[in-house]
Amino acid sequence: MVYAAVLAGGSGLRMGGSLPKQFLSVAGKPVIIRSIEAFLRSGSVDRIFVAVSADFFDYTKELVAQYLGEADITVVVGGKNRNETLLNVLHGISDISDDDIILTHDAVRPFIDKRIIDENIIAAREYGACNTVVPAVDTILRSSDGRFIESVPVRSEIFHAQTPQSFGVKKLLSLYENLSNEEMETFTDSCSVFLSAGERVFLVTGDRNNIKLTYPEDMERAENIIKCKEAE
Repeated sequence: MVYAAVLAGGSGLRMGGSLPKQFLSVAGKPVIIRSIEAFLRSGSVDRIFVAVSADFFDYTKELVAQYLGEADITVVVGGKNRNETLLNVLHGISDISDDDIILTHDAVRPFIDKRIIDENIIAAREYGACNTVVPAVDTILRSSDGRFIESVPVRSEIFHAQTPQSFGVKKLLSLYENLSNEEMETFTDSCSVFLSAGERVFLVTGDRNNIKLTYPEDMERAENIIKCKEAE
């Protein structure tokens, strides 16, 4: 089985407004619905989970019913951080087999495409873990105090992480269930969990349009991406 976990538990405070950014509309449709639709359209995913905060659980179910009708979408309540949220999803999967794969995706990246989804599935099956990335085009500077440059990493070795991040379900669940409470709080994503356990994480090439909607200006860019796609 191939699962997708659309993670939508964030508060989206940097976007402003009364709704978290995953529930804002882009070209007449909520961002979270566009992200779910991308997995539905791919035809490569057997079951989709959507994880949201308890405050928006009922609201999300209403949106799914309104826009996606009879689609088999399971909405679950997330935890207080990304790791707890994903663990809640994993606990919702029954009868896990050795071949099961899960793609974990930010709900605020609505422009994921079939090519990326399929390559994540292939890489997760072959290597056990993968992260979608794009090469850095700007020089990256490191500064621990935010005042003075300490180092300049080699740009050819630097990549910007996107999602999906994809994993074998059994291995992911095993690693998560062995994390301490402190580790659940400090690890920022699942790839960090794998790396800390000495596991390899393969790189899947992403797409510059697979943007994360974070700031108000990102919504305008999203509108333009949709217009371009509709014109093709």
